[in-house]
Amino acid sequence: MEDTMIAILLMLNNLLHDFAVAGLFATLLVLWYVFREVRKDPQQRAVFARKLARMLNRVVVGCWIVIILGGIVRTIAYEKFEWKEAAGRGQVAALVVKHILLVSLIVWGTVIQVRLRRLLREIPS
Repeated sequence: MEDTMIAILLMLNNLLHDFAVAGLFATLLVLWYVFREVRKDPQQRAVFARKLARMLNRVVVGCWIVIILGGIVRTIAYEKFEWKEAAGRGQVAALVVKHILLVSLIVWGTVIQVRLRRLLREIPS
């Protein structure tokens, strides 16, 4: 495959990967909100929260699949198609900081997701 076609496919992969990260983050924020609301009034909000959480958990799984697969492609192709000589090694430091921040937010969101799942299991149907 020629470099132009590979570059286009990689751009699409990167867009989908970034979109999945944004989707994961937004979904985890909604789950955090649901968790807070259910804790306020478990009996009133449990039915709606269960349905919403079930649907959002599927979104989370889908986002993770795209993030992992897209991340593999992105990592393999990074040096050839995205590396900017002018930025040099500075971009590696920036990528490390970006990933530390993103992983921290995702870990926080995942903890909330697990807590919400436990809370919903404790509330009688």
